[in-house]
Amino acid sequence: MFSLLISLLFSSIALSYAFSHDYVIQDDARHHVFWMHRFLDPALFPNDLIADYFQTVAPLGYVWLYKISAWVQIDPITLNKLLPLGLGLMMTAYCFGVCMELWPVPLAAFASTVLLNEWVWAEDNLISATPRAFVYPIFLGFLYYFMRRSLWPCLFMILLQGLFYPQYALIIIVFLLLNLIPNPKTFLQWGREVSPFFTHNPYLETAKLCGIGITLACSILLIFKLTSSGFGPVGTLQEAQQMIEFTDIGRFPFFDKNPWCFWLSKKNSGLLSAYNSTVSCRI
Repeated sequence: MFSLLISLLFSSIALSYAFSHDYVIQDDARHHVFWMHRFLDPALFPNDLIADYFQTVAPLGYVWLYKISAWVQIDPITLNKLLPLGLGLMMTAYCFGVCMELWPVPLAAFASTVLLNEWVWAEDNLISATPRAFVYPIFLGFLYYFMRRSLWPCLFMILLQGLFYPQYALIIIVFLLLNLIPNPKTFLQWGREVSPFFTHNPYLETAKLCGIGITLACSILLIFKLTSSGFGPVGTLQEAQQMIEFTDIGRFPFFDKNPWCFWLSKKNSGLLSAYNSTVSCRI
C-alpha cells in the first residue's frame, strides 16, 4: 500500500505539470502520438510522410490502445498524459512482488520501489507513455511470474512485450536461455531426490517454461522482422557513420572515435551509459 502511495505521489507531480496548460506535451509524445488524432479525424495530416512513418513503426498493441480510446472519444494527448499514472502503479506493484520473491522482507521491497520510482520519474521513459514506457511494468511482471513458475501469466507478459515493445523480447530470450543452465549442485540434489523423468522435477518445469517462452519470443521477433514499414530498409553501418545526425553535434550522438567513450561511457552506445555523467569520455 505504501509503495503504491509513493508511486501516486510521483505521478501526481508529473500530472500537475502535464495538465498545467492545454499545449503542454512530452517531447517524445510529439513524435509518437500526434498522428493518432487520425483515429478521431481520418482526414488529418494528408500526404504527411512523417506522420505516415510513425504510424507504420508503432507497435500493434500501442496502436490499438490509442485506437480503442479514440472509439470512446478520448483525445490521444489526454490519454498520453494519463497513462504514466497506471503504468507507474503497475510497475510498482510488480517491483514489490519481485523483491518479495527474492527476499521476503516488506521493508526491503518498499525501499526498492521507492528507489525505482525516484529513478524512473526523473527520466523521460515512463512519463513519455511511448512504447518504451511499457517496458518497466511488463518486464517486471514477466520476472514476477517467472519466479513463481506461472506459465500462462508469464507467456501473457511475453506476448504483451511483443505487442508494445518487441525489441525487448531479445532481453527476455537471453534471460530464458541463461535460466536453462542448471546449477550443478542443485541439479545433483534433485537427481537424488526425484527421478529426472518425473514432471515434478523443478529443473524440468523451468526448462519447459523457458522453452515455450523462447519459442513465443522468437515468433514475435520473426513477425516484427517480416513486417514491412513501407519505407525501405534500414541504412547500413557505413551509411550511418557518414551521417551528421549520429555525431556529437547531431540530434542522436552515437559514434565516437574514442573507444573508451564509445564502448563504455557514451550515452547511446556505452555499457555504462547510465553513469555517463560520472565517467569521463577522455583518457
